[in-house]
Amino acid sequence: MLSWDDLKYFLVMAEQGSLSAAAKKLNISQPTLSRHLTALENAAGASVFIRTRSGLEKTGLGEQMMRYAQDMRDNVHALERVLTGHSTSLSGSVVVSCIESIGADWLVSNTRPFHDQYPGITIDFKLTEVSSNILQREADIAIRLYQPQEKDLVARKTVTMNYGFYASKENIEKHGKPTNPNQLKHHKQIFPHDEILTMLSRDIRHTWRGNAHASFRSNSFSAMTAAVREGYGIGAQSCLQADKDPNLVRVLEDRTIFSADLWLVSHPELRRSASIRAMYDFMGDLLVSNAKGFAGTK
Repeated sequence: MLSWDDLKYFLVMAEQGSLSAAAKKLNISQPTLSRHLTALENAAGASVFIRTRSGLEKTGLGEQMMRYAQDMRDNVHALERVLTGHSTSLSGSVVVSCIESIGADWLVSNTRPFHDQYPGITIDFKLTEVSSNILQREADIAIRLYQPQEKDLVARKTVTMNYGFYASKENIEKHGKPTNPNQLKHHKQIFPHDEILTMLSRDIRHTWRGNAHASFRSNSFSAMTAAVREGYGIGAQSCLQADKDPNLVRVLEDRTIFSADLWLVSHPELRRSASIRAMYDFMGDLLVSNAKGFAGTK
């Protein structure tokens, strides 16, 4: 007898291509995942994967099972959305997915009025640089840096978030403040890893990097924020966060390093839920009312 739990784990393994990646995705140990795989193959009476050096390769049976398991998962999630959408109670949990640079501080402090108004709702912030899959109920609402392409989702364009160059006051006092892009190469700078740099336009990448000395690098916006604050050098920061920090100074005020529209995303079925609808409306109004802060125009 096949277990739905075993099938769910199998599907993640099939989609991720390895036990390690699937275990990370599911936040469970590899031995636990292996036990579910063994139970599934025992119930099926055949292997669903071939173990290779590069990971897991699906057998013919595995390919067939994957298609059926995907259909089962999609149907379960569709049913969950329908059931959630019929809830008229202002209670339960609402999961909001957003990037760490917004959610870790600004969103937490500014969502307190929602908590006061709806104390029966648990606010669940999922902070990730990877988009959560709303169709698969990884989140109820998402704040994304791009317009979603999934036709089954509803999305509202809210504000434009700009990033600029910033440095600590201590850094400026020691090394001076650049007044034009060419002077940046004489200053220590804080760089993101290449996967973030590729998101920027070619001229901005050239202006940013030039021949400058990289004093600090990271794939985390939070770590780069801390590095700027601690005086490692000049780095890109969200205007929303940096402009309110009294210890930071904006450098080259007319230069925008990175700009992205923020989209508030959900599913039509989910928005029929009273709790999710209340949070969706609150988030939309909150973002729009802070448009100048996101743009860096005060």
